[in-house]
Amino acid sequence: MKLNASPGPDGFNVEFYLAAWDWIGEEVTQLVTTFYKTGILPPHINDTNIALIPKKLVPQVPMDYRPISLCNVVYKIIAKSLANRIKPHLPDYIDPAQQAFIEGRRISDNIIIAQEITHSFALKSWNHHAFMLKIDLAKAFDRLEWSFIVSALARKGLHGHFINLIHACISSPTFSVLINGQPSHKFKSFRGIHQGCPMSPYLFVIAINELSVALNEALAAHHLQGISLGRDCPSIHSLLFADDLLVCGQATMQEANSMAQLIHHFCYISGQTPNWAKSAILFSTHVSQTTIQEIKQVFPVSIMDNNFTHLGHPLILPAKNRTAAYNFVIDKFLNKLPAYKANMLSHAARLELIRSVFSAIPVYYMSNILFTKKFIVKLTAIIRNFWWTGIRENNSNKSLCLRAWKDICNSK
Repeated sequence: MKLNASPGPDGFNVEFYLAAWDWIGEEVTQLVTTFYKTGILPPHINDTNIALIPKKLVPQVPMDYRPISLCNVVYKIIAKSLANRIKPHLPDYIDPAQQAFIEGRRISDNIIIAQEITHSFALKSWNHHAFMLKIDLAKAFDRLEWSFIVSALARKGLHGHFINLIHACISSPTFSVLINGQPSHKFKSFRGIHQGCPMSPYLFVIAINELSVALNEALAAHHLQGISLGRDCPSIHSLLFADDLLVCGQATMQEANSMAQLIHHFCYISGQTPNWAKSAILFSTHVSQTTIQEIKQVFPVSIMDNNFTHLGHPLILPAKNRTAAYNFVIDKFLNKLPAYKANMLSHAARLELIRSVFSAIPVYYMSNILFTKKFIVKLTAIIRNFWWTGIRENNSNKSLCLRAWKDICNSK
């Protein structure tokens, strides 16, 4: 568990348990052992505070906040021990289409395949009629039905007692919302898994994997065809990263209706609700406007534009200059600067800011795309000017460089 994390309602953080383990370790161990035998959690051990983090600069409605669950450390010890028993088996349980929270699978694979699909869709030589649908699930973790989680675990062959332990953990929390630092009245939940629980990522991918199972069964029964990007390539019907869903299929009314029926049934039994306003669809070049309008009647979503992103990456890349779609990275650099009184910082402080903030921004994107030299020069110029002047303008008269940049970048 992470150190320096906010404590739960009991006020004790991880550091306290580490410091006092010689005195309380035996009692904590006995508590966990008793729970494993009886499946009953002690009262109030699963009380949870909810901290609301604003998603927008000026939040106005509850949807503008991200709820963060602050659990008691004792509960985290129990949940972590259960999660550690699930984790090693996830590669065997989960379909390869799911890339999140599973050892050995990478988010970059999901992004690269999605970009290759959009690239194929744009080719006139790719003589297929296909669509790709990005589905946004509204409050996916909070809406997940407990009964669906239990049935998904049972289908994986987990022992009944182990499933009962998990059910006891996910169904017992009481919540209090922190308002100006003070907890509100307590209330119970009747579905959902809170994201502060160590088990929640693994339980979610096991539950959402039921969609992949249903898609595979439909593919085997020839109700769906999926798409193939090449002669010897396997059929692709979905790409998943936690609750980020991309589904693909042939651009026919039969396939669209089959896909819609399957998604509707999955959402009905799992408790999920698609947010069609935030979802989007993309069609390959040869799909007629008539077919597009018919399929849009099945999926009430907008058409993907050039600004549409998946996992932070643009999906539609210009053919001649793929890096141009990543110009927003430069804007991220520039937007970080006004947030600090950078010209008041010493060179040592600027160096730390460059290392911890600026240098980290492009790393995620560079793991998937090779930036052009011109693009890297622009990023370097912003960092170099900040190092010498502490300001963002490249045309500043104060930007006198006293040493060659290659010398500045040498290791100590």
